[in-house]
Amino acid sequence: MSSAGFRIVTEAIRDRIKAALQDDVHVGPLDDLAAKDTRLVLFLYRVSVNADLRNAGHRRVGANPNAPIILYENALPFDLHFLVSASPSAEGTDLQGMEDLGLAIQALNDQPDVVGGALAGDVVRLSFEAMTTEEMGRIWALFPAANYRTSVVVLATPVWIDPAQPKPTAAPVTDETYAVTPSLGEPRNGY
Repeated sequence: MSSAGFRIVTEAIRDRIKAALQDDVHVGPLDDLAAKDTRLVLFLYRVSVNADLRNAGHRRVGANPNAPIILYENALPFDLHFLVSASPSAEGTDLQGMEDLGLAIQALNDQPDVVGGALAGDVVRLSFEAMTTEEMGRIWALFPAANYRTSVVVLATPVWIDPAQPKPTAAPVTDETYAVTPSLGEPRNGY
């Protein structure tokens, strides 16, 4: 994936939630002024290197089925951790926010693979992460001016950031020729 991988995946998640809500989704921090006017907030709060795939190399199938697999040896696999939060209700109750959060969870869980479009052949898997109260408290501590809202954490993995130019692959071996020629060698001990 290109250097725009984080943006591409974030937009894909936003669009999936937006289609389920049939309303706009704010992408950004929870204490942003624009977050107050949307039903849900999608916030990328953590990016980490995927240790399991770190030395694997990113393999991508070409657009043509007969094209060779492109190998990006120095590509970096990342895990993106998103906080999906219900926006505060103007009615003084969180019931609508809980329903909105349920719709978002349903939309992401029903189609956990993000494929196509700008992903260019990559597959990014979405899953929900369990968070302890302490871990969630640390995230919310980043926003002292924002009141706590019911939230879930979504993990998107792997999101590859490929080098600017892939190393060219060698042409496949199409023909090998072997020949055997007799050799008398040098005589030993007069023979």
